[in-house]
Amino acid sequence: MSDMINQFHKHTLTQLQAIVDHEATHIKEAAQAIAKSIMSDRDFMTFGSGHSELVAREAMWRAGSFGCAMTIIDPSGGDVERLEGAAALILAHYRLRAGSTMIVISNSGINPVPIEATMIAKDAGLTLIAITSLTHSKDVPSRHSSGKKLYQVADITIDTHTPRGDSALQLENSDLKVGATSTLAGIFIMQTLITEASAFMQAQGYAPPIIVSANVPEGDAHNLALKNKYFQQLSRYSVDTADIMTDTPE
Repeated sequence: MSDMINQFHKHTLTQLQAIVDHEATHIKEAAQAIAKSIMSDRDFMTFGSGHSELVAREAMWRAGSFGCAMTIIDPSGGDVERLEGAAALILAHYRLRAGSTMIVISNSGINPVPIEATMIAKDAGLTLIAITSLTHSKDVPSRHSSGKKLYQVADITIDTHTPRGDSALQLENSDLKVGATSTLAGIFIMQTLITEASAFMQAQGYAPPIIVSANVPEGDAHNLALKNKYFQQLSRYSVDTADIMTDTPE
């Protein structure tokens, strides 16, 4: 039997190195867009449908990430990803403020929901960053009626360098492949964006709103201050916090 552990390890190291070698300029450009939105009290949003939501959630409220990051949730869990018009319903739950930045993750980049989410947010004045596989996207047709793919509508595209079909390793005596790499690559990219954006904010004299682990003694007090600062921005609807804090049941 072949050594799949070492094969997958070698492949993923090569893929991550390709991201470092070929996407650094795009990552820095995207990170600056994120940082400028945060420093201007605008929003930093992420969105992915289906498995791409795993990458989107990487930015929201975890140790080392930004306390102001909001992940847009597809309540269908990806079931409507091919349905045109669904993105408008999903985004209707959120405020899209001009000057904000949104990351849209879709490894294939061909389904209507991420494409339309990007179009809608761009029309609202947001900067759109795509995390997608150009190898896959350029090799298969779009499922959107416009014929466009995610990388063609985003402002900045970061290539995951994921192979066509996502899986990397061919099984012996089979046409099937295993070892999907899009989530691993996407999370690596997301974390590089956060680290680069943090460094850019510091260079501008702005303290990045970084979450501290809730599992260290100093975490709770630090994070409570961020919660209080960004509560309204992180609400799906505009909420009067004064009413919430002062209303008491009769």
